[in-house]
Amino acid sequence: MNIRKAQAMDMHIQKIILYSIYVDCFARLINKLIENGDDNLKPTDLPNLTVLLSKFALRLSICCSNMEKDWEFLS
Repeated sequence: MNIRKAQAMDMHIQKIILYSIYVDCFARLINKLIENGDDNLKPTDLPNLTVLLSKFALRLSICCSNMEKDWEFLS
């Protein structure tokens, strides 16, 4: 494997790690807010958090797809 391909795969892996942390964090936050029902929540807080969760989950999916496409060309 040449150095450029190795760097591209490393970049994909780093992005996947980062976005999976974001998705996990927002999912845990939403679950805690639903479980505890905090009085300080605004009516738009949960919808806004779920939108962010879906955006990061979509980005994670795109990163996984891009890595899979690049991985196929390595074989």
